[in-house]
Amino acid sequence: MSVALIGHGSIGSRYKNSLIKKGLNKDSIIIIDTNKKINMQLIQEGFTCYESVDNLENKKNQIKYGIIANWGPEHLSSAIKLIEIGCKRLIIEKPISSSISELKSFKDKIKNKNIFISVHYHWRFTNIVSIIEGIANKYNFGDPIGIRIYGGAVGLSTNGTHFLDLSCQLLKSDPKTVIADLDIDNINPRDKNLVYIGGSAFYRMKNHKFINVSFSNSNSQSINADIIYRHGIIQSPKNGLIKCLKRDDLSINKFDKRLTRYGLFDEEFNFDFKDPNTVDIILDELFEGKISSCDLFNAEKSLRMVLGAIQSNIDEKKVYLENISDKGFRIS
Repeated sequence: MSVALIGHGSIGSRYKNSLIKKGLNKDSIIIIDTNKKINMQLIQEGFTCYESVDNLENKKNQIKYGIIANWGPEHLSSAIKLIEIGCKRLIIEKPISSSISELKSFKDKIKNKNIFISVHYHWRFTNIVSIIEGIANKYNFGDPIGIRIYGGAVGLSTNGTHFLDLSCQLLKSDPKTVIADLDIDNINPRDKNLVYIGGSAFYRMKNHKFINVSFSNSNSQSINADIIYRHGIIQSPKNGLIKCLKRDDLSINKFDKRLTRYGLFDEEFNFDFKDPNTVDIILDELFEGKISSCDLFNAEKSLRMVLGAIQSNIDEKKVYLENISDKGFRIS
């Protein structure tokens, strides 16, 4: 049985290399990419290549596994074409789509067809949630009250959705509403039709906790997240470390349960975190997994967060994420 890899950009190349590392023969890996120059080079290396997924009709019932790593707006249409020729196990890169209506249609089409889909949200394939919860328990921080996500030109969808998804896990809740003031720019160097989303978005969760996002398309800062507790802050991993800031015990003991600005978050602890190659992990799940680490339900949650922010920005009002509408932007 063959593996179809759609897209040979940076992430597609990582999938290809991981497949080879896992022992797959080149002749069992079919690569589909619109770039003729890339295809010619891959053919010389021994891979089978096509410019379009439409060229796979002669592979009906021969492709068991599919990896969708092209642009986000083409994810679901590519997945449908693989499913139509008999592929039943798929990895789809994030975002799952650019359209909530397209996602609904996709779910209707594959209903009762026993299709395994795993969506590649990075943090779901690590142990970061259990590590952060372990730190919070060790220092008696309690439950997080909210999360701040910030950075430069990383994009609400492009990199931000990984952290939106992580935030929902840590806060143990789904987002309810969003208010956003965005900077929507066509600055993607590889495709000017794709939007890059900066600016600010504030999400209120169903359990009343919050996610506050702030990105600037005029800055090159990497993405960061601060998980906020009553008496501590845990920062997302950076350079192999998780930094933890703790309020000093003197002020905690003095004021007990009262809220006050007295005291400093000046006790710092660092914890090691080895970020794994999640491409290797999700491929293992594709080949052998019975339960998806990130299914369509969870993928839809973060998609609604991005599309809801776009709608809030355009309509200039608070948006309930259960009732969003597509605005026609292409995100990836």
